[in-house]
Order: sequence, then structure tokens, then C-alpha cells
Amino acid sequence: METIPIAVPRVGREEADAVHAQIVSGWISMGRKVAELEERICAYTGAVHAVAMCNGTATLHAALRAVGVGPGDEVVVPTLSYVSSANAVLYCGARPVFCEVSPQTFNVTPQTMRAALTDRTKAVMPVDLKGLPVDYDACNAFAAEHGLAVVLDSAESFGAKYKGRVVGNQCALHSFSFFANKSLTMGEGGVITTDDPELAKACRVFRNQGQSERYVHVAIGHNYRLTDMAAAFGLVQLSRVEGILAEKVELARRYDAAFAGQPLVRTPVVPDYADRPSWYMYCLLLDPGVDQAVFLATLRAHGVDYRLSFPPIHLQPVYRELFGFGDGDYPVSEDIYRRFVDIPCWAGMTDGQVARVVEATLAGVAAGAAGAR
Repeated sequence: METIPIAVPRVGREEADAVHAQIVSGWISMGRKVAELEERICAYTGAVHAVAMCNGTATLHAALRAVGVGPGDEVVVPTLSYVSSANAVLYCGARPVFCEVSPQTFNVTPQTMRAALTDRTKAVMPVDLKGLPVDYDACNAFAAEHGLAVVLDSAESFGAKYKGRVVGNQCALHSFSFFANKSLTMGEGGVITTDDPELAKACRVFRNQGQSERYVHVAIGHNYRLTDMAAAFGLVQLSRVEGILAEKVELARRYDAAFAGQPLVRTPVVPDYADRPSWYMYCLLLDPGVDQAVFLATLRAHGVDYRLSFPPIHLQPVYRELFGFGDGDYPVSEDIYRRFVDIPCWAGMTDGQVARVVEATLAGVAAGAAGAR
């Protein structure tokens, strides 16, 4: 029995042809294709500026530097995120200060961030976990109240919609990732979107070794450039993204219906403000009465892949060592992590594959509940 993978990128001959055409053009480093991709992303998101880079961690780093985060500063970051959210803060010489998330949406709220504020807080970094937008208006109002910059880690939410508009300019800066399992992928890659010309300029300088013009270095920057080969790939992907998202929305609807009324497993909560999550992952939350190990063993027995979510960053060995974190420091996030399970959710899944995932999930819940007794 062939295993149903957790994620499969939708790529094909068009992407290969686009990359090949760029190779034979003789220009493979950052050039016109990157500029074209940036223009197309602006048109898609509604943002005035887009700055493409080599990956989503680079865009986070550049965005933080653009708002002035540096040594001695603190940035509020949810611990329930991928480690790059906090690492990018450390790259600036600043300190990530972790906060909890809502047990409903798994995203930060003004209330969860408030507890992490100090007189050294420079910025807040909400994260669109699983591709679900945070409440941007609420976060912006909170940041304005406290005089803080907002850098949105929107790595997983490209193409999502918030209050009727595609995500991309609701906050001062949005940082997106184009890793292999994202709705729009280039294998690696990322982009910053913003309406602020000065922030866009700072990001462009930072990605290109601090150059304001050729061989004029006005800052200590990095080589975070994207290649024209990757941009050619990304332009094809951008033409596919609405179709990909439409399929994932329908898949999420089918999962919602299949698991409705199941008391031992909770489907994703989507607030009214989020018109369309990107469905980067479809994440189930198991009831405490379900033995997770038994549940996962049942999925494996049915040939269904899964992913356990990111461990809270404060529990990563390097963060324990650096800052002395331990179990129980952020109990809400730790509890969510212990009960999270991502199931396959990708454009192109067949009806048979969806049915197998549903069958395996329901069997796993039943077996896990029995195993916990």
C-alpha cells in the first residue's frame, strides 16, 4: 500500500521550461525576472512594494533590521512557531521574548502579547500559524498603543484572505516563505511586502550586501539575493496559486464535514475575519483522552503520512541552553503541541486518497481513545 504523503508540491513541465529558458538566456543571477516576480506579487497582494529574497528566514531578518531592531532590543514572538521566527531576532543581536497563543486559533492576540512586554520591547512578531491570518487590525492597534513596530511572519499564509483582501499589506511588513510545502513554492525563496517605501528601500539594501547602488555600501548587509532562475519558477507558480488554494479550500471543507461532531478531535477554528486561510496544513487537535502514539500508529498502518507540529521554540535544546527555559514555562503552547497532528492537505489529492485519510483518522481516534483507557 502506497503511503499518502503529508504534502506534495504542484510543479511540472511549465516550471522546468521556465527555468531552462532563463538558463539559456545567459542571465541566471538576480535581474529582470526577480523584478518581474516582485511586480506580479504586488499586483496579487495589493502591496505597493515587494522585495524577493533567497528564503523566508532572510526576509524575517531583513524586515526586523528595517524597523530598527538591534542589540539590547526585545521582540515578542510566539513560542508556538518554527524556530526561524526567534532565530531572526537573535541575528539582529536582540532577544526574543516568548508569548502564549490563543488555544482556539493557535495565534497570538493582544492579550497574549501584553504579558511579554517590557521597557525594551521594540517590535512584535505575530505568526500566521498553519496559514491562518492573525487578527491584523487588533495587532496593529495593540502595537500602536505601545509604540511598537509590527513584523508579520506570514511564512505560511501566502494567498490567504483577511477581511476580503489577500494578505500582504495589512501590517507594515509581511514576510512570506516559498519553501517546498507552501502553496506557492520555489523550493526555497521568500518575499517581503510593504506599502512603506523607506522600509522597502532598507530591505533592498540589506539583501544586497548593504549596497545603495553598485559598489556603494551604506550598511552592513547580507547576500540574500534571489536568482532569476528561481524567480522564473516562481512566476509559473504564481499563475497556479489561485487554483491550488481553491482545491485546498475544498479539501478543508471535506475534512470539516467528515470530522464534524466527533467529540475527541477538533477541526481548525477559522474566525470570521479570515475569509480564506491558505490551508498550509490541516491540523487536528486531539482530545486529551486520545493516546497520540496509538493514533499515529493507526495512521501509519493505514498508509497515511502525518506531521507533528513545530515544538515550542523555548523547548528547543539551544534555547534551553541559551536562556534556561524548561518544561512548563508556556503551558498553553506545550499542551497544544502535544495534541497537534497535521494530516495530508495538498492540491491534487484524489477522492480515494481523501477517503483513506478520513478513514484512518477516525480509526486512529477510536483506537487512541481505547488505548488511553
